Amino acid sequence: MQGGKQERLHYWDFSRALYLVLGIPFHAAVIYSLSHEWSISSPDKSQLLTWFANFLHTFRMPGFFILAGMFSIMLLDRQGAWPWIKSRLLRLGLPLLFATLLILPFQIVVQSVALTVTGALPVAELKSHIVGQLTHFGEPWISHVWFLWVLIAYCVALALLHAIAGGAGLRARVEGLVAWIGDNRILSLAAFAAICQLAAQAQTAIIGASPYYGNAVINYNLYAPYFGFGVVLFYSRTVHDLLLKPGLTTLCLGVVLVTLSQIPYAGLLTHTLAVMAGIFGALMIVGFISNLSRRHFSHPNGHVRKLVDASFTIYLFHHPVIYVLATLFLLVNLPPVLEFAIIAPAAGFIAYGIHLAIQRSTIARLMFNGVISKKANIAPVPHSLFKSTDRAYPSRG
Repeated sequence: MQGGKQERLHYWDFSRALYLVLGIPFHAAVIYSLSHEWSISSPDKSQLLTWFANFLHTFRMPGFFILAGMFSIMLLDRQGAWPWIKSRLLRLGLPLLFATLLILPFQIVVQSVALTVTGALPVAELKSHIVGQLTHFGEPWISHVWFLWVLIAYCVALALLHAIAGGAGLRARVEGLVAWIGDNRILSLAAFAAICQLAAQAQTAIIGASPYYGNAVINYNLYAPYFGFGVVLFYSRTVHDLLLKPGLTTLCLGVVLVTLSQIPYAGLLTHTLAVMAGIFGALMIVGFISNLSRRHFSHPNGHVRKLVDASFTIYLFHHPVIYVLATLFLLVNLPPVLEFAIIAPAAGFIAYGIHLAIQRSTIARLMFNGVISKKANIAPVPHSLFKSTDRAYPSRG
């Protein structure tokens, strides 16, 4: 998929929607995870759901940021740095603003109520706790909209790079890098291993210096390489074809690698190998999903289009819905897997219902999708990073 070629890209729609919608089972599973200390955690844990949450986490957001990088450079090449970044600030910034003002405070209240249900917070202190959480900045004020903060930062950095190097210059550098890697595969693998070793050392040092903020720094910068890989994916036909190549055997190998990457490591060597296994495994799984999308969704599909149009709103609102459902299930004592099997689909249906309600309001679409409808009788243009795209260079962002 070279930058200058017009090409239908319907097969990416399923992937983009899938990575966002997979946030539902992921967040439903971490309620019962042994390795995640989520905002609302059940006292009953599940080893199966722990593995499932970790498994989804290893490829879901990498896949999302790969596609975000690919479509970002696609639109940036067409529109130019300044017009494109203005459109990004509108399409990403408005949902971030209103989610922060309306969704996150609601989540803070529900999370505080959950603490009283578990007995961790006395009922008499509930009001003061809520006020304290609402008036002090912390993780609850970032929550699941962290990806919008990160994506805006990545977009600004890409726009600056594009403005400095120029579209043709950036493409030439990317193609040159891909060609060099192809000609020097052993050296490239050694360089990749060295970079992973440095990353492992940096991770250990950063977390050691500040466990809370260190983890935040790592998590918010973790996906920059995948975003960059998306840029390479757009410019290089070679990389594009490689990503679309994996079949069932590669998927199985990817699952094995990401599972191995979850095993607790001891020492720099095993930490480095875990990082490498996680990256290779994630790319294999993302490649399989991309291949699957191309084989089954290469042409316009009304059902997929509806899912794509709804996926961004579903992601924003499934989170508070799961907060409420998780709190309610603290009052009952069912097996974790059964509770998960109820919460995940219920959250999906409720979030989709919220999407349908939002689509009825021009103001709500602007608030939560960054979409401005020009005419009431014309369907709104969905968020450009999550919409169904007919061409490699759509006329609008």
